[in-house]
Amino acid sequence: MARATDIKFMRRTLQLAQKGSGFVSSNPMVGAVIVKNGKVIGEGFHQRFGEAHAEINAIESASQPVRGATLYCNLESCCHRNKKTPPCIPRIIREGIKRVVIASLDPNPEVNGKGVEFLRNAGIVVETGIMQEESDELNRFFFKYITTMLPYVTLKVAQSIDGKITEKIGEQTWLSAKASQLLVHKWRSAYDAVLIGANTVKIDNPQLTVRYIVGRNPIRVVLDGNLTLNAKYRLFHADYSSKTIVISQGNQDKKRIKRYKGLNCEVISIPGGSNNRIPIKDILRVLVQKNITSILVEGGQQIFSQFISQECVDEIAVFIAPKILGRGLSTFDLENTDMGRDFKLIRYEECGADVLLTYRI
Repeated sequence: MARATDIKFMRRTLQLAQKGSGFVSSNPMVGAVIVKNGKVIGEGFHQRFGEAHAEINAIESASQPVRGATLYCNLESCCHRNKKTPPCIPRIIREGIKRVVIASLDPNPEVNGKGVEFLRNAGIVVETGIMQEESDELNRFFFKYITTMLPYVTLKVAQSIDGKITEKIGEQTWLSAKASQLLVHKWRSAYDAVLIGANTVKIDNPQLTVRYIVGRNPIRVVLDGNLTLNAKYRLFHADYSSKTIVISQGNQDKKRIKRYKGLNCEVISIPGGSNNRIPIKDILRVLVQKNITSILVEGGQQIFSQFISQECVDEIAVFIAPKILGRGLSTFDLENTDMGRDFKLIRYEECGADVLLTYRI
């Protein structure tokens, strides 16, 4: 059973790791705390992709020599050199750290268990599994990516009590409370990309930014099979820190492609499937090559339905507004989509006037 002191310091480690959210992908979020004689003498976290890892930052920040100290880290330290930054294990050993406490083993095949073995072979006491559940949850995006080479996908749905996402087909209906909108902006800053269909662009004219909070804007991905959009939409005009990727089907007119490129867009053409639609998994494989390891899918009905029916969803977040519309567009296309999927409710919470239900496979 984990000691209370180990849980205390690991909890702090996880708090530090969270600070890297949105900035370290496609790496995991990692924090590190160094404790000597019961006191914290150093802390650090992985701040940006390609920069120093949490363990190194903690060692560098130490207020006294770390020899004989305990290092807490939420993820197994790296031992391979197939990265921009050098491995952390040799530095940990060289500094004379006596004990290492780890929450989760790194599922990366180049690391998995090898880091622990290196440390133990060097005479360092290693304990694992302290607050592992919380650590695994924190890095669920990375775990999905590194084990499948596909991004983690969450559908974000805002609907009425009777399962409608808009009152009139072809028109926008505001459903979410302000608290829900703020939370979605926070999520956008944590996910690598936010994805919608061209029809949602035409109806909602969204910006897909994090303007309600302090954070980094995600890459915007638009599925526009026939390149039907133009420069009038807000998506293409704001001063964004990241670009827009437009996914089209097959070979498209060069003039249309050129028009998109002038709007700070990258157009990617993917062959369509047997039903004249691009297979979702093909889209995910292309996006992961762009270092997109997590995607927040925000609509609309056909996009939601395709992700569900093609089994490309890890999580569904449903905001239910306290309204009954009685008519309009349903969240999913129930008639034309295979919806035979089982999900488990993992969380229920109030979000202003709304209720947020979170489901996972």
